[in-house]
Amino acid sequence: MKRLFYFTGYRLSVLHWKGKALVGTSSFEPTEIGLEQFRHYLKETGNISGKFLVDVIEEDFRNEKIPHVSSRDRASIVNRLVDRYYRSSQDYCYNEIIGREKEGRKDDVVLLGAMTNPQLIQPWLSILDECEVPLSGIWTLPLISKKLLKTIKATSGVILLVSQQVNSNVRQTLFRDGKLISSRQSIINQDIKDISSIGEHAAPEVVRTIEFLRAQNLVGSDEVIDLHILGSDEQLVSLKQSFLPNERLTVTIHAIEDIQKKLSLSGVANKFSDGIFAWLCLDQTSLVSHYGARQLFNRYYNKLAATFLYVASLVVVIIAALISEANISDAFEYEKSIVLLKKEEVVYKDLYSKKFKDFEDVFQNAGVMNSAVDLAERIRFNSTTSPLDFLVTLSNALNKQGIGTVYIDKIEWIAANLDKKTQQPKSANFTSGKPVKHSATVTGRIVESEDDYRASVDQIAIIISHLKSHPKIEEVDVLIMPVDLRSESKFSTEYNADVEQRAVSAESSGIFSLRVVMKGPDHV
Repeated sequence: MKRLFYFTGYRLSVLHWKGKALVGTSSFEPTEIGLEQFRHYLKETGNISGKFLVDVIEEDFRNEKIPHVSSRDRASIVNRLVDRYYRSSQDYCYNEIIGREKEGRKDDVVLLGAMTNPQLIQPWLSILDECEVPLSGIWTLPLISKKLLKTIKATSGVILLVSQQVNSNVRQTLFRDGKLISSRQSIINQDIKDISSIGEHAAPEVVRTIEFLRAQNLVGSDEVIDLHILGSDEQLVSLKQSFLPNERLTVTIHAIEDIQKKLSLSGVANKFSDGIFAWLCLDQTSLVSHYGARQLFNRYYNKLAATFLYVASLVVVIIAALISEANISDAFEYEKSIVLLKKEEVVYKDLYSKKFKDFEDVFQNAGVMNSAVDLAERIRFNSTTSPLDFLVTLSNALNKQGIGTVYIDKIEWIAANLDKKTQQPKSANFTSGKPVKHSATVTGRIVESEDDYRASVDQIAIIISHLKSHPKIEEVDVLIMPVDLRSESKFSTEYNADVEQRAVSAESSGIFSLRVVMKGPDHV
């Protein structure tokens, strides 16, 4: 069930719709008795939400040109225009960008609309608020009427839509390519009991409206206007006689009953077109109304939020129930799987006892046998780290040009593991998983220059450089450096070895000692 409050400038009607069928209508006069009856009606009926539709003569629409700027600046300009033209009814104003000029600086064209006397609806709004009726918004009929253009096939060009919602007024609304340009309501002196002569009363008002639109340049002087008129069956003859086409005007008359059939409406009176626009207002899905401050509609938004939370809670409950049902089904499946697995377990145990029980002792010793094989393989592999491998590598490293004459007197070699903390070699444990490396102290002599002790040091530096450049040698440390015959002298080499010079015999001059760490065969 949907409810619409329809205000025509004097009387308020309440329309109840069920789907596309109008199922009930009540009308209230703007008198003390009428307002009290309206209050009583709201308290006695279900507190359902509703929309408020206005169709009053106290509405003004105008087109203004503003610079094409950002949305924030545009809002500021529009607010100034509203303050200039409609200061007393700022909460009942509407604006929309309806186009842009094609020449000059290409300004935006904005439509400003306002209900110039909002006090007309205040008594009704006050009672709605008093009775805590959720009001979703206030809409104006001229803007709602553009939803009819598609039904009457008038979506392009200059369209002037003429309709009658009450006996004493005629609404004339101008559209350009589906955008509302202007709208006015004209008062006509028509007999309430006889509406068959509507053409005689409406035609002069339409002519005046067209002249006004052309004078305001809202329609070009040579531009053709497509006139679309809505009328009841008893008005069609008068309308066809009074509205004749010419070179600047086409005329199309639509029977109200035909439009109601196209919209599939039922229960709606076809004397005037108010029922059509009432349905179009209810059918639209936009939550942004044309008029009214937002706080007027807080009760409706709170109701929407409560409904959403209720629906969300139902969805959560349904999902939880489905998940629970799925978990229960899975539990039954798991239980069946457990039973089947237990049966399989019994079968395998029986098979094991028959075929493999005699091999249990062998299986228990398999781990020890694997460990013994792994240990033997590790010892065999690590034992390949031999002095011969070291001597061959050392010989290849020293057998290069530029080293000079070198005599090797002694090599103290051990297979070693590096200590993780000190990084110093210690005697190798061939059974461990650590890599085994060569560690040797190489002692030898070079032919020392009698005049240049630095030449001896440089020769040792060359030897160390060649050793370090070999891919298998990881580290070379200087233990003893060769010295000259000068006594009590001291210097530091580039390898951070401080050398004290002391008087020695000729046999001991040129002696050096190096500690060399080399990778084992598996690390090359």
